[in-house]
Amino acid sequence: MTRVALLKCEDYDSLLIREKMLKALNLIGLEPGIFAGKKVVIKPNLLSASAPEQSVVTHPEFFRAALRMVRDHGGTPLLCESPGFQPLAKVMKKTGYDRIAEEEGCEVADPRATALLLCDGPCRYKRFEISSAVFDADIILNLPKFKTHGLTYVTGAVKNLFGLIYGLNKSQWHMKAPSKEEFSDFLLDYYSALLNGFEKRKVLIHLMDAVMGMEGEGPGVAGTPRKIGAILAGEDAVSVDAVATRLVGLRLKEVLTVTLGEKRGVGVGSLERIDLQGAGLDEFQVRDYVPSKASGRSPVSRWPLNTKVFKDLLVEKPVPSRERCTLCYQCKAICPGGAIGESKGESGIPCYDYDKCIRCYCCMEICPEAAIGLKRGKLQWLLGKWTN
Repeated sequence: MTRVALLKCEDYDSLLIREKMLKALNLIGLEPGIFAGKKVVIKPNLLSASAPEQSVVTHPEFFRAALRMVRDHGGTPLLCESPGFQPLAKVMKKTGYDRIAEEEGCEVADPRATALLLCDGPCRYKRFEISSAVFDADIILNLPKFKTHGLTYVTGAVKNLFGLIYGLNKSQWHMKAPSKEEFSDFLLDYYSALLNGFEKRKVLIHLMDAVMGMEGEGPGVAGTPRKIGAILAGEDAVSVDAVATRLVGLRLKEVLTVTLGEKRGVGVGSLERIDLQGAGLDEFQVRDYVPSKASGRSPVSRWPLNTKVFKDLLVEKPVPSRERCTLCYQCKAICPGGAIGESKGESGIPCYDYDKCIRCYCCMEICPEAAIGLKRGKLQWLLGKWTN
């Protein structure tokens, strides 16, 4: 059985969090001496330039606690992250990471320096261009933030590693794997490559920030912060995501990186096969956690339901708000399908071509004003009736 540690943590005091992290590592069978003399890539979630209280990013004090834990036990930490669109320096400044990195003496990897990771396993995708810093590291310390997600239902330990791929290259992957099923398969191929594709196997440790999570239209600023009060830890990203999903009462079957991950043998997704250490799920009072409106109804994949006409009728589409949109066009820059153009006439909002839109919701993720919402398809009630 794989082990996952679940501990209560009510606030972002870095000393308290560090204590909880050390306890969590002990519960999953890891001693802090594992960091001694090792190069450790620390991978938080720095999706966009947002204030920590918006719960878009791994909280900076959570990062500080992990950084100190590594350094104090003889490891050499290196922050490694590549936001989807905005420059890393801008995101670090807004989130407070720049100050912490300077105060704690942590170097930051150049997100533009990449190298090719190859994996010859039984998977569809075998080539991944990721941060070159990972190749020199002994340990990958993954610090995901637990949030809802419009495409993958939740974002956690498995998906957070996607941030090791440089900037707008992420959009190319959304284009190659546009549906929920395809994108989840890609994430699992990629995770398998991180596990098995290096000449010398890396140690992967996942410490999840679920002190404050996000519900609703995550994972960007359109989502709503939600108190969970937890820290999770494990060496299996699939298992960590499975426990986190059940902790907040969301539907585990909708997290394809968990269900497909177990089916493919990449990780353990069944709670019956996870040795849960620390607190029990029933010790948390998280009720009515709200998923994204776009999640939970995977776009149907068989003809004629996968045609453009039926997609518009049955799948939520992103729609910008005239009241909030500032025409910064970050949505246009990140759109993998080239579906977003400049404003026409006096509309005051970007122009969407929904024939090209692949419903990846990258525009919602990146919008700094939370100006993009979801509009239900006209026949979505029919899909709900059909699947119930």
